[in-house]
Amino acid sequence: MSNYKKKRGDKNPIRLTPEGYIKIVHEREHILKVKLPEIREELQKAKGFEKEALEREKKFMLGRVLLLGQWINNSQIIEPTPIDLSKVSTSELHAELVKREGVREIIVTPEESLPMTKWEENGRWTPFPAVQGPARILINED
Repeated sequence: MSNYKKKRGDKNPIRLTPEGYIKIVHEREHILKVKLPEIREELQKAKGFEKEALEREKKFMLGRVLLLGQWINNSQIIEPTPIDLSKVSTSELHAELVKREGVREIIVTPEESLPMTKWEENGRWTPFPAVQGPARILINED
């Protein structure tokens, strides 16, 4: 166990992809260069409840600028490492794909046989060898 004691002000780095970092920087710039000047301009004309609402929005935007600045200052840029799927077992891939939206599974028991057809480019269905169970078939409708 580490003897390191976290001091006040120590920040955990925020891990961001290069694309994520750029999005945060752009959002902060947009607030500073576009949103806040628009709000300040509207505040000069506003009265009553509208003015109060604009003041709240201005405070929110300033808070957001501070938060984004902290994220930028404490960010650690990471490069996503591609996963070598050749090292993942077929059963693990299957289990993950079944969870996905747009994927259905057909389970063929050992005593069943599932006749199949295949759609050809000429616009016709042609017989395909029947699947004899046990089998688990994934249909990707995505």
